[in-house]
Amino acid sequence: MSNLMRIESRSNPRIKEYRRLKDKKERMETRKYLVEGFRLVEEAFKAGMDIEAIIYDEDEDNGFETYIRPHLKNETVIVATKEIVKDLSSTQAPQGIVAVVSINPEIEEKPGLVLYLDRIQDPGNLGTILRSAHAGGASRILVSKGTVDPYSEKAIRSSMGSIFHVAVAMNGEEELENYLAKGYRLAITSLEAKHSLYREDLTGNLVIAIGNEGSGVSEELIEKSDLHLKIPMPGNAESLNAAVAASIIIFERVRQLEES
Repeated sequence: MSNLMRIESRSNPRIKEYRRLKDKKERMETRKYLVEGFRLVEEAFKAGMDIEAIIYDEDEDNGFETYIRPHLKNETVIVATKEIVKDLSSTQAPQGIVAVVSINPEIEEKPGLVLYLDRIQDPGNLGTILRSAHAGGASRILVSKGTVDPYSEKAIRSSMGSIFHVAVAMNGEEELENYLAKGYRLAITSLEAKHSLYREDLTGNLVIAIGNEGSGVSEELIEKSDLHLKIPMPGNAESLNAAVAASIIIFERVRQLEES
């Protein structure tokens, strides 16, 4: 195996460098983030991500041999102590492996569906939206200011690896203007909408804005929007979870495309 090393000290400079990636500012500056768990790291390999290093627990050889070794090329592999891996992990029960991955590789972008995340606060919601966006064929996720970091551990884990397959743009406001200039329609959810989303045409080039869990989409987006979508709720609930609402809209679009 090429680039194999063993590290036993938590104060090793390389380990200290990777530990700093637990901070959002460091992730944005270095364009790198941490991925935890054998299945997620394997998915990163399968998706063709640029992986700088693998750090794994010396007691997890079986998992390493099963999920990681078949995919290795020239990545640095660090055999470390359980304490070091736990130090790099953000979960209560680390799975014994962490990978250092580069942000935003070249992911093929196709016309069609784009999602705009407007101040989404919960990383679990963001990860679930990413998962539905990937499954529903979205080509890009636009992240607004005030939205939780999609490269946080919880968001990555909630996405179940979908973050490796959908391009993410952190300058969401600027990107949204570019898409609208290209002729994309902007759809928002609104309780005041006149028609159910099941009566609206969701095909063609479309940006779906998903609003903040508490306050919904901003007034600025409402003014720019072309489509106001109402999700029928015969049970008279006050609202839906942001990720659930996003999934319903995405897959209504999928249904329409299937029938067109």
